[in-house]
Amino acid sequence: MMPYPLVEMVLYFFMYSFCGWLFETMLCSIQERRFINRGFLGGPFCPIYGSTLLLILIILMPIRNDLNNILKATLIILPIATVLATVFEYIISWMMEKIFHERWWDYSQIRFNINGRVHLGVSLGWGVLTTLFMYFIQTNFERLMALLFKANSVLPYTVAGILLVLFVADVIISSIVALKLWHKLEHLFYLSEMIKGIKESLKLPTKEKMLYKIENLYKKLTDRVGDINRIKDKGVNPAPEWRSMPFDALRRHISEYAGELKEKRDGLMLSTRCLQRRMLRAFPHMKKLERNALLRDWREFLQNKKRK
Repeated sequence: MMPYPLVEMVLYFFMYSFCGWLFETMLCSIQERRFINRGFLGGPFCPIYGSTLLLILIILMPIRNDLNNILKATLIILPIATVLATVFEYIISWMMEKIFHERWWDYSQIRFNINGRVHLGVSLGWGVLTTLFMYFIQTNFERLMALLFKANSVLPYTVAGILLVLFVADVIISSIVALKLWHKLEHLFYLSEMIKGIKESLKLPTKEKMLYKIENLYKKLTDRVGDINRIKDKGVNPAPEWRSMPFDALRRHISEYAGELKEKRDGLMLSTRCLQRRMLRAFPHMKKLERNALLRDWREFLQNKKRK
């Protein structure tokens, strides 16, 4: 049973989502030494915070209300909140990776993590923050809610409705941006691997070995890259007429071809749109298997172009 009416729960969701966005943005901006609009969404909301706090409110509010002794309540609420937040963060991380093929945050380099999705220190921080919110922040939010209803009984419903519409629109737009970002990353990966393989083939002593390496690389990449139909349309596959060229002419042609692919790759990076750039900045530790170096190069390329 919900501890508050539905409209209040909706507003609490947005309040805590905003608090989460504010916390994440401040922390990430300090770490990166520049402003980072943190979060999957473009708006000032981190839904994982709002969803987690709502779940915790539903489960733990009865405990807070029934226990007058704050110390006893804290000893119960703290571990439960820690476990709930950890489980929820793990599930969200897994779901977002399955949907968008990206690891949006990663704790693999820190001790006491579980599959890089959750980390002991973060989980304990969730528990402490949740306990503080339950006893201090939530009471102030309750007073704010009472003021909204006192000002106008329709006002909370109007605010909740507007926020829900904006939130749904933001989720749709951000999801489309994330999927396009993934497609672009696959294309960049293909081009980068082709450039690397072609440069390596130029060191081979015979025409047959050179063509064999390039053709095998192309076949291997077309089998691995997900959205290969879009890539084939770009005309970056090895041309059949290469076999009829003399060895020295073929080497020059392939070297020029590698340069063309590099121009395609740089042009694709340069065409990164505003919302895609924001998402790349918002998750500086976003990971994708076998694409981490490419993600780093992509960010550095955009930063260098911005400086120029």
